[in-house]
Amino acid sequence: MSQSSSDIQTIQAIYSAFGKGDVPAILASLAPDAEFSFAGGSPNVPWHGPWRGPEGIQRFFTAMGEGVEFKTFEPLDFAAGTDTVAVRLHLVYEVRRSKRVVDEHQVHWWVLRNGKVIALTHFEDTAQVVAAARG
Repeated sequence: MSQSSSDIQTIQAIYSAFGKGDVPAILASLAPDAEFSFAGGSPNVPWHGPWRGPEGIQRFFTAMGEGVEFKTFEPLDFAAGTDTVAVRLHLVYEVRRSKRVVDEHQVHWWVLRNGKVIALTHFEDTAQVVAAARG
């Protein structure tokens, strides 16, 4: 199996764990210095971060779980390069506080080192998310 195929399988396993609510399995796939962030992230969105290390990324999942209810979380396409995986996803979720629905496509840009995730950057429709988070 090529490294690219192995990296895609790692990310697919993370999405599977996310779908089951298995955050410990996700955290086990991270390097100790991993970072999750949002390109164009806003301080008005509690889950935007950035989040560093397993403890910080655990807080990301807590903020996301408290902030939204997912209706759709659908990875659509996977593409891999050297130590990177790009994933196009369709997401639909309701922001709990405002009851507004976000329906968007995102791109997740994963960076791996020795089979462990060192970075995830979310690219999303930030204007739509900020508007929903504000209510």
